[in-house]
Amino acid sequence: MKPRTSKSYQEEVLKKYRREKGGEMSGYLANPTRRQIREACIWLLDKRKMRYDEHTLIRFFQFQEGKSKIVQMQQFKPDRFLPIVNFLKGKTNDTGPENLELIAWLIDFQPRPYEEFLKSYGSTHAFETDEQEPEYITLRVASEVPISPPEKKEEEELKKRRRLIITISIVFTTLLFIILVIKPSLFNSNPIPNTENHCMAWADSLYVEVSCTSNPYSDFGTKVEPMDRVKLNSFKKVEVSMATDFFSEDEKPLIWYFKTKDGEMEFFTAPGLHPITGETLRKITPYIIETYVPLHINNTDSFLPRNQE
Repeated sequence: MKPRTSKSYQEEVLKKYRREKGGEMSGYLANPTRRQIREACIWLLDKRKMRYDEHTLIRFFQFQEGKSKIVQMQQFKPDRFLPIVNFLKGKTNDTGPENLELIAWLIDFQPRPYEEFLKSYGSTHAFETDEQEPEYITLRVASEVPISPPEKKEEEELKKRRRLIITISIVFTTLLFIILVIKPSLFNSNPIPNTENHCMAWADSLYVEVSCTSNPYSDFGTKVEPMDRVKLNSFKKVEVSMATDFFSEDEKPLIWYFKTKDGEMEFFTAPGLHPITGETLRKITPYIIETYVPLHINNTDSFLPRNQE
């Protein structure tokens, strides 16, 4: 029987993933993205609980006590999942132990974690790379990188300087041509006339351009407003789930909400006034996310309980 090592553990986990594409989680993992991996973790949080799984999640997500794990997962930086995506897609040949254990949990690899994998063989080795690996890497690098004599290095440096001078000359000539030839023609050309008589109106989930002559109400039954290009392009009503990015990396809100008289929650992509009621929208908070935001869009059996404020 082949001895079990950290390398063989990684190979077995990757082999299972490639064979099953995530198994029951293939909808998220067959062609994984950072957001899909985060959503898969949220989905499995209360469903996959073997003996050491909680330790695996604490090690990866660095959970803080007293705070909702789902909210902490939702606020977890997506870039932290990028090494996992690259490893599963074959863009990298190796990944860190905490990443590998999370993959093993996601695809339900057994036995897991690595310590249990070793016990099934009877070994007591810790999670470490093979001792010969550093020496192999050193020898490989030494054999692949040729050592040039001093004369050859000087010649290569001279060639690099010549190429740099030629490149700078070409760029300078191009810029001079643009300034002296093309730019005057731009100034002499007839400007594009501004489009007049343009307004906008709210149409269910976003603003659309309408003619100002349709005052005071548009075909959508909403008030016609002066054109505001920023609001037209950025203010939208959206559906949200736990996979939505609610905060930027510096923890500023990306979503604002409004609670109707019927208790329904509406979410928008920018601050301001509600396009129908005119009331001020409120910025999203962890409490609102945990209380009102569903785990997934269009999946009625995965919604969190909605409590009254």
